[in-house]
Amino acid sequence: MGKRIDCECGEVVKAETDDELVAKVEQHVSAAHPELVGKMTREDVLGMAVEDD
Repeated sequence: MGKRIDCECGEVVKAETDDELVAKVEQHVSAAHPELVGKMTREDVLGMAVEDD
């Protein structure tokens, strides 16, 4: 079972591992929320994650 983050913009980021989720979120933030680049730690990202059914 993986994890997911439901972004405020409507994007859903899913991954099987923590490392993959963090990388995908960093890519999403870079593309969709450039004002947040460098402001979120790994712990911030994982703290927003929920188990994906």
